[in-house]
Amino acid sequence: MVQMKSFNKIEQVRLSQLIANEIEEAILSGGFELGSRLPSEQALADQFGVSRNVVREAFKIVQERGLIEIVSGSGAFVCQPKSQAAATSNALSRYMRLVGIDSSVKALYEARRILEGEIARLATERATSEDLETLTSCLARMQQHAGSIDKWTEADLDFHLAAAKATQNPFLSILLKPLVDQMRSVIAEGYLVPGAIETGLAAHAELYTCIKRRDAEGAYRAMMEHLRDSEARVEAYEERGKE
Repeated sequence: MVQMKSFNKIEQVRLSQLIANEIEEAILSGGFELGSRLPSEQALADQFGVSRNVVREAFKIVQERGLIEIVSGSGAFVCQPKSQAAATSNALSRYMRLVGIDSSVKALYEARRILEGEIARLATERATSEDLETLTSCLARMQQHAGSIDKWTEADLDFHLAAAKATQNPFLSILLKPLVDQMRSVIAEGYLVPGAIETGLAAHAELYTCIKRRDAEGAYRAMMEHLRDSEARVEAYEERGKE
């Protein structure tokens, strides 16, 4: 008798959650400026084909994410995220996108050097055998997908997140995650510069070796050199695009 494969239950997503995600994306992509009023509950209910109660619940979700302020009798307005809204990495990602932080490559790499330099040092002291296996797997994926910009970028970013996790300090992972979200297009641009694949692989391999050998200063230097090279490549790509 053939044994039937078992499947996991699919989590049911509420309509209000889906609509909240749509409203959030519209705000973050620039569809609504800070201070602007969102369409009324009824107008959105008509557009989405749902009841006003569903839209009202969606507004509450978006408000909890720190993106809008609901004023009784006046409607919902796009607002500057409050400081408490940056308490999680997802909220930080939303904040960065809304204030346009991803527009400055220099600022992004400056923040990365400050954060990831210390991550490299701490990872050499605290990485477990499981952490080293994860880093090895990321390197292997980078080699395997050298011909795919999307898969290469994903493996590259996973390596940096794995290094942060290896510090055993959850706050460093939380702080790095939103930066990683901003880095996707940046790394993709650097990927297009000749020699980027070979240099990138060598840099990550060197960083891994230093972490494995517990060489804190070597890991720090490897990370700094990698970030300087990566920033230079991205700037070169953008300059070439202006010509």
